Amino acid sequence: MPVLRLADYLRDDLVIFDLPQLDKGELMRSFAAEVAARLPNVDEALLLERLNEREEQQSTGIGHGLALPHAMLPGLERTVVVVGRASRGLDFDALDAQPVDLFLLLLSPPESSRDHLRVLARLARILDDEETLARLRTAADAGELFALLLAEDARHA
Repeated sequence: MPVLRLADYLRDDLVIFDLPQLDKGELMRSFAAEVAARLPNVDEALLLERLNEREEQQSTGIGHGLALPHAMLPGLERTVVVVGRASRGLDFDALDAQPVDLFLLLLSPPESSRDHLRVLARLARILDDEETLARLRTAADAGELFALLLAEDARHA
């Protein structure tokens, strides 16, 4: 099996920098709108519904200021990772009860469940490092945030 590379799932136009200070529900609505604007095959209402369904099962705020919301979504051609960073942390019902400011949203077509799980595992492995998270939090702009993620991916090859 070939090595999974985040570069195959990340797109620089899917980095949403300095998300406004919102509550969890507003943030999910904002993410759904931003993704639908960038990916025309995505149904905004359905995406929001799927994200909220997943959050009702258990928060995707995994701790250390990081959340990994994810959903299977018809209309997508392939698995994608949407990156978001909030200017300040917000209450996301994270497992460690800490505010969340980094979001990596994983979206996959329903027939790509294996890919979905592999990318989710890769994200979790790369982001399980306080220094990496600190660098992502200090990125000056969306381009730098994108480049840092690619560099961390390469470092974990």
